[in-house]
This record gives sequence, structure tokens and C-alpha cells, in this order.
Amino acid sequence: MNTKMKINKLPASIAILSLLILVSSCNQNNRSKPDTTIPPRYAIQKEPVFNKQGVIHFIRNQTDTLATMNIEFADTPQKREKGLMHRRSMEDNQSMLFIFDKEERQSFWMKDTHIALDILFINEAKTIVHMAENCQPYSLKSIPSFEYALYVFEANAGFAEKNDVKVGDKINFVRF
Repeated sequence: MNTKMKINKLPASIAILSLLILVSSCNQNNRSKPDTTIPPRYAIQKEPVFNKQGVIHFIRNQTDTLATMNIEFADTPQKREKGLMHRRSMEDNQSMLFIFDKEERQSFWMKDTHIALDILFINEAKTIVHMAENCQPYSLKSIPSFEYALYVFEANAGFAEKNDVKVGDKINFVRF
């Protein structure tokens, strides 16, 4: 009887041993495969969606409203750094207002910005002190304010001309 038990256990032992070898070889194959995941910094970025957070009015002579636009605020270092980069389009009534911590000379560029923009520099008194119109996408050229500015407004290229907005005009904005 002992011999029969040993013989009956032999096929089961061989089956278990074969299964262990198979599982082990599968794990080896998984280890040898290269990692094909894309690191986050190289992953394709999803286009940011406009987030209406307020409205801005452009005013001349304290009574004439030249234009009213929806605005998204860039009021933290992270939001200011990102700005309108990676956006492929923007509606004509959409814009971004950068708010800085202190009034000083500002400088922008168009790196990773896919759309042409008008960039308006605005001082603490909410007066437009300089305008850079039709700034070209992807340009690394510095776009300086030349004057002290606390706010910087960005809209689609042609905004200033279309609405007759000029240096010396004022803004007023409301947050929701």
C-alpha cells in the first residue's frame, strides 16, 4: 500500500511543480518588459477649459463703456505662470486678468500659447498704461509693460482695435 500511495502522489507532485514553474516564468516575463508608461511631464496635456469668474468693463471718460468681457483670474503664482498657455482657442467674450501682488514693471511672453493675443498692462489706478496688440503665438520675445502695472489683461488679438480701447482708458471688474 505504501508503494501505491507514493505512485498516486507522484502525478499530483508533478502537476504542482509544473504549475509553479509556469507561474514563475510568467512573472519573469512581466519583469523583463520595459516600462512604457509616459511620465506625467511628457503626457499630452488636456486643454484647459475657460472658467468664468467675473466680468471686466473698459471705460472712457468715466461714463462710456467700450466693452464688457467675461474674465478668468490668474491671481496666484501658479495661475500666473500658466496663464493662457495650452489653450487652442478662446471665445471673443473670454479673457484673463492677471493680478499681481505689487505694482511693478511686468513682462510676458507667448511660449506655449497657441492663440494670438492683445495684452494690456494696467496700473493700480486701473488705467491702461501700455498695450501690446496682436502678440504672436509661441514667441519667446519679451513683451514688457514699460510702465508699472498691477494688472495684465489678455484677450484674443484684435480686441483693442475692435472695441477702440486705448492707453488712458480705465477698467472696472467684478468677481463672482
